[in-house]
Amino acid sequence: MTKGDTRAQIVEIGDDLLQTRGFNAFSYQDIADVLGIRKASVHYHFAGKSDLGTALAERNANWALNSLQHIDQMQLDPWQQLDTFLAPFISRIRTCTRMSPGGILAAELETLPETMRDRNAEYFLIIHTWLTRVLAQGRNSGFMFYAAEPSVKADAIITLLEGAALLAKTRGSSAFLDPLLEDLKQSLGA
Repeated sequence: MTKGDTRAQIVEIGDDLLQTRGFNAFSYQDIADVLGIRKASVHYHFAGKSDLGTALAERNANWALNSLQHIDQMQLDPWQQLDTFLAPFISRIRTCTRMSPGGILAAELETLPETMRDRNAEYFLIIHTWLTRVLAQGRNSGFMFYAAEPSVKADAIITLLEGAALLAKTRGSSAFLDPLLEDLKQSLGA
């Protein structure tokens, strides 16, 4: 295993543990155990847990940016863009075991170093800005009909997704999700 491979695997495992346990609920020993390496090897790649945390928060912000740029390049109508955006969140919610990285970091915000808080804020800003634009385009083009400002609807969608992940994990079921998504689409004029 090369240094780059090990580093990438540490980030991958860290992301999985972040989504299933939360940032403060896993240790370098947990990562070392999964990889079958010594804890010191994890420290070699990430001197402190805040270094790994910053890498995880950056990964999440980059995922959002790259995913949304990809959706933009697909030349979809606003409804198709929204559905494509929602798909990975819906998939995560349906597991009933995973939180969004942004949501779990927001829940632990007060305990995180500033670099992680900044990257997590960037993640939410990227999503909010994109959603606001798509929702405005949807209304301006006659695809969507709603009274609120597009930025308010963007906040509602983000809140719905983060809250739905919490509820699914708490209930151990995502049976509520389809009616909730239908309600969202109706609120946008579907």
